[in-house]
Amino acid sequence: MDIIFAGSPASSAEILSELVNSPFNVSLVLTQGDKRSSRNKQEEPSEVAKYAEIANLPCIKIDNFCDQTISNISKYPCDILVLSSFGKIIPKEILSYPKITPLNIHFSILPLYRGASPIQSALLNGDIKTGISFMEMVESLDEGPVFEISEIEISKSDNRISLEKKLVAKAKEVVVDIIQRISSGLQPVSQNENEASYCSKITKEDGKINFKETAKEIINKYRAFSGWPGTFFEYKDTVIKVHGISATKEESDGIPGSILCVTKDGIHIKANDSVIVITHIQLPGRKIINSADIYNSYKDFFV
Repeated sequence: MDIIFAGSPASSAEILSELVNSPFNVSLVLTQGDKRSSRNKQEEPSEVAKYAEIANLPCIKIDNFCDQTISNISKYPCDILVLSSFGKIIPKEILSYPKITPLNIHFSILPLYRGASPIQSALLNGDIKTGISFMEMVESLDEGPVFEISEIEISKSDNRISLEKKLVAKAKEVVVDIIQRISSGLQPVSQNENEASYCSKITKEDGKINFKETAKEIINKYRAFSGWPGTFFEYKDTVIKVHGISATKEESDGIPGSILCVTKDGIHIKANDSVIVITHIQLPGRKIINSADIYNSYKDFFV
């Protein structure tokens, strides 16, 4: 069976590697064009492009689906188009090209969290489970019928990074079997539109902590935005990145956002319903410091 794979980040590269080591033939890889790195300002290929080069796979880097790009893709055989976090809208000419189906691997229990940030949304909402939907792609956003859903539990200690790793591991475990079943005639089931919800692309500003929210909501934001964009708050015109946070059962009549005290446990800040303790921070241009360093070196700054 011939597979064309479309994806861009490291999570997609892991799924691609599973397909490469399967009985299928990956005839072509599609990925986003090179992007300028924020670290060294150099153009860098996507993680999928890097893997394709190592695995000696034909790869087309796509900035836009022009007629020539579509023509080039059509030169490669395709029974199933497999898409995982590609990052671009697939035109109908490509959706209709596979002999069997275009298959999207989406990290939510559809129809929940259609869109760009399903992992973050599940954590923001404090969900106790999520999953992977293997969906037939249509032109509308994540609205196609679903072949299979594999569910996983979300632990209280999970953050965006750990949950993504769990989802990718599960996807690698089941993807080959599901594709084989699809090729043998497995039929998808339409989504329930009455239960649909949507999530948008995450921005850097989304990471700003609103202390008028409950402690649980703030903790969930910290979990959801681990890695990028991270969470932060502003104090004395300084942006302070948060790298460790915990909830307490402390009560206070203070105004949400007010710093109650700084102890060797961290910075105690009033939230809407209780008190949170920030245990690790990073000031602009500085390294991450723990609660002991905060107490010894920055106590006067925060009180």
